[in-house]
Amino acid sequence: MNNTLIVAIDGSQQSLSAIDYAVKLARASGYTIELLHVQPKINTHYANKKIGKKQLQEYKKEQAMKVLKKGKMRVDKDVDLKVKWRQGLTAEEVCCEAKDVQALGIIMGARSVKKIKGRLLGSTCYSVIKNAPCPVTIVS
Repeated sequence: MNNTLIVAIDGSQQSLSAIDYAVKLARASGYTIELLHVQPKINTHYANKKIGKKQLQEYKKEQAMKVLKKGKMRVDKDVDLKVKWRQGLTAEEVCCEAKDVQALGIIMGARSVKKIKGRLLGSTCYSVIKNAPCPVTIVS
């Protein structure tokens, strides 16, 4: 296990709060922060035919870079930072990345969910908690 904290971000205010929390931890402990953004994997025949596979990939990368740039702006220069983006289902990719880098933990923001009786977390947060190879911290 290394000293990397994976911070799953999507550009929402909740994910920005998760970055802020991770920065505090990293400053106090010397941990490395890895900002991770996941783009959905859309490789349908229709999308590839109408848009083009190469253009679709370029668009996904461009969108990921926008989210990661916004996240990087919240991290101080004195904090060791890595950025990465992946494609697929968010929960699966966050857990895979944590396993691949042997992360110390995962930090992510909880999207606000409408008040539904018995539902406290969104499905992505729940799935990450259930399948993560390391501790998960949810920031609201």
